[in-house]
Amino acid sequence: MLTLAGDILNWAAAGIVFPLMFLPAAALVTHGRARSTAIWFVGVAAIVAAGVTFAALAPALRITPPVPTLLIYFSVVAVLGGAIWIAGGPASVIALLSPLLDGFVRRTGRTVMWLILVMAGVQFGIVVLRYVFGVNFIFMQESITYMHGAVFLLAGGYALLTNDHVRVDIFYRDAPPKHKALVDFLGTYFLLFPVCLLLLWTASPYVGVSWSVTEGSAETSGIQGVYILKSLVPAFAILLAMAGFTNAARAGETLKAGA
Repeated sequence: MLTLAGDILNWAAAGIVFPLMFLPAAALVTHGRARSTAIWFVGVAAIVAAGVTFAALAPALRITPPVPTLLIYFSVVAVLGGAIWIAGGPASVIALLSPLLDGFVRRTGRTVMWLILVMAGVQFGIVVLRYVFGVNFIFMQESITYMHGAVFLLAGGYALLTNDHVRVDIFYRDAPPKHKALVDFLGTYFLLFPVCLLLLWTASPYVGVSWSVTEGSAETSGIQGVYILKSLVPAFAILLAMAGFTNAARAGETLKAGA
């Protein structure tokens, strides 16, 4: 059952989430509902075809998607393209999705940041209990790892949206808005999205195995929820992709305005 649920989530990500990432690019390349939707479909199909070709030429990857599966996938993408066209084209869908994804990522980030205060309080309690009363609770120590992981992974997308991440650059800081938008747009598509997809691809079996055995702490008195902790990795990739979608949409608007 867990394997089936994992496969459904993977196909949902591949069939719906992944194609939606290309909407800002399609909206930037051309205008008009029909033309931009067609560009979107061709772009998604080209990327998928390139990926399948690469997998076929690299036997070490051991990825050989069957033809019926590919037909189903392209059918789903075609249906999704029809829905995008009916909704008014990529620009209209972006206008609908961008605020929703932006709000979700921001609320998630602001919520998990409260764990920083909880983490500090728990750490203080551990020190007092250990050095004043001479007692130690393993589950309290492990909870620090859980909260630390949740803060950094679930707030990563929020940091990207608010530009609070560490940026090491020479030219970007003083560049004009159009140049910044171009860097953000290209960086999202050539760096951010591929990393997010790679994380989802590699984390799926890692998390799936953990859930199948309901992996817990090696300590008897520890937290028996390691499978939940590992699930933060794909959650991080999805939140980061959502933030990237919003940033790409904003960068596209800046580039179109400056054209």
